[in-house]
Amino acid sequence: MNTIIDLTMPIYEGMPQHPSHGRTPMFLTGTRTHDVWRSFSRKNYYNEEDLVSFQNENIIVCGHTGTHMDSCFHGDPESPYTIDKMPIECGFGDAIWLDVSHRFGPKARITAKDLKDAEAKTGTSVRKGDIVLIFTGWSAIQDPASYALDHMGLSIDAGEWLREKQVKTVGIDTCNVDAPGELTLPVHMNFLRPRCLGLDNDAFIAIIENLININRIPKSRFLFSGAPIPYLGGTGGQVRALAIVD
Repeated sequence: MNTIIDLTMPIYEGMPQHPSHGRTPMFLTGTRTHDVWRSFSRKNYYNEEDLVSFQNENIIVCGHTGTHMDSCFHGDPESPYTIDKMPIECGFGDAIWLDVSHRFGPKARITAKDLKDAEAKTGTSVRKGDIVLIFTGWSAIQDPASYALDHMGLSIDAGEWLREKQVKTVGIDTCNVDAPGELTLPVHMNFLRPRCLGLDNDAFIAIIENLININRIPKSRFLFSGAPIPYLGGTGGQVRALAIVD
């Protein structure tokens, strides 16, 4: 029987996220409430002592709030790949997770050597077309300001190592795959703007940020599911990220 591990950050007001993505989410009153509906006195077909009622809400949210996938258009104005056009395969397929939590600390940089060492410890290898999840441990930070401003991230050579491995998606348990202080966001450019490397637009590597619970995955290799919400023309979209382990 398969084990399913939820890797998704819950969405709530005041949640930790990268400061460039605004103050969302904001939850607003919807068009229906249970109290109003009960005033209609519509009896439940299956229980006449019970009244039918419904409630909903409006949510203002940035496409990069919580666990989400970046589209290529997020980092490349010439890319045709808005979030609704990102191939569904970017969020589904064979996956491996790498533990670099020994580097845990504010503004720590994860290097190519860290990734190589983590790969060696798995007893397997990163394969072409893999989805690679990187566990830094940073998702345990509860203070929203520290989570957003002191986050860990990948160094330039770490991004280049993953590019050499020809992976299709990289996920991380921080709000930014790039190392803190890298104002030119070189890992984003490497992954989302492959033309800057002389590669075709289709040679992108998808990015998933704000993952949680990666270290709860009981095996190094597993099946990952985390396709994004297809906001038409959007730069990013929330995913319900799941690790499925046989």
